[in-house]
Amino acid sequence: MFGDEYSLQDDLYSHRTLLFLQTKTDADVIKMMAYILIIAGALTFIISFLGYCGAMFESRCLLCVYGILILVVLILECVVVGLAFGLKGDVEKGTQDFLKDTIAKYYATTSDKIDTVTVAWDGIMSKLHCCGVENYRDFSENKNWTTMVEKMVPDACCIKENDVLKDSTCPINPTSFNTYQTGCYKAIMTAIEENAAIVIGVAATLVFIEVLVIILALYLACCYWRPQHGRLGVKVIY
Repeated sequence: MFGDEYSLQDDLYSHRTLLFLQTKTDADVIKMMAYILIIAGALTFIISFLGYCGAMFESRCLLCVYGILILVVLILECVVVGLAFGLKGDVEKGTQDFLKDTIAKYYATTSDKIDTVTVAWDGIMSKLHCCGVENYRDFSENKNWTTMVEKMVPDACCIKENDVLKDSTCPINPTSFNTYQTGCYKAIMTAIEENAAIVIGVAATLVFIEVLVIILALYLACCYWRPQHGRLGVKVIY
């Protein structure tokens, strides 16, 4: 009974979160990301400053706080990774729906309305040779695109040779011969899997560095007393 109730609450929370993201404009999303990055940078600076002051002034308190904060960050990273794997299906579905919504609502119909969403999508599709989220039919959800521009897909979805469209009719009549058939979500996941060794290596290196920093911080905290007490717990007598 309680399990069903919690599951229903999780589904409602996920649905509300998705609706919240979908109702945000491009400027709102960028502003939110900017705030998140600013907060993350400020927290990183504060934690690093505590570690620096702790080592500089040989303060056991600051070193302990620094080590504990790094440990909390490491635990949160592990929790996020665990949730990502545990809720993989829901995360994938929610991500695909959100990406489709950006195409349907924010992909520019004319060159004078190009914004960051359009530029980002064009860059991804050209670089990864993909089209849409699942396929090129995702652009049919953008009614302004199909009615005002009278195209089925943007030029970025079309196969090019020497930066020229292989088939000039591609935007109007996309086929398997002139249009990228792979969806960009699958292309991104494939790129990550192909570089899994690099991703795992970087993640393992970061975890190793964080663990090493925690050990060193706590070691110094155990060794250092306040200057008036001397080092290694031995009182200095002048």
